[in-house]
Amino acid sequence: MKRSILVRACALAIGLMALGSGVANAQDAWPVDPWPDSPSRPVDATHYVLMPDQLEFWNPMVNTTRVISPFGRTTKIVCMGYRYDSECWQADRDGNPHKLEIVSSTGAFGSLAPTPPSFVFAYPGMIPGS
Repeated sequence: MKRSILVRACALAIGLMALGSGVANAQDAWPVDPWPDSPSRPVDATHYVLMPDQLEFWNPMVNTTRVISPFGRTTKIVCMGYRYDSECWQADRDGNPHKLEIVSSTGAFGSLAPTPPSFVFAYPGMIPGS
């Protein structure tokens, strides 16, 4: 009798974990290419985004997308937008995409900021309280 209850409880716990993980992963997906000639197509940005370990990251005059991530450039980063990157995604170690959160923009530096200002994105959970 006790074994039957334990088996049922384990099955319920596994089912709830699977349901919870499915919901969490379902909200993030790689961006869809709108059409072949779209000015805001998703591009692989892994090699051009700036990371905090680069001096250019801290220079507001450099008009390049910035990313704060626990993975650095070790996993794929995809960005899209018109004239500047307005949305970005990064893969986790398993290759699953996660939409990056906009933390700020270089527009906060006023006249020092490039036009248009570039955004600073952070991997989900990197900024406490976000």
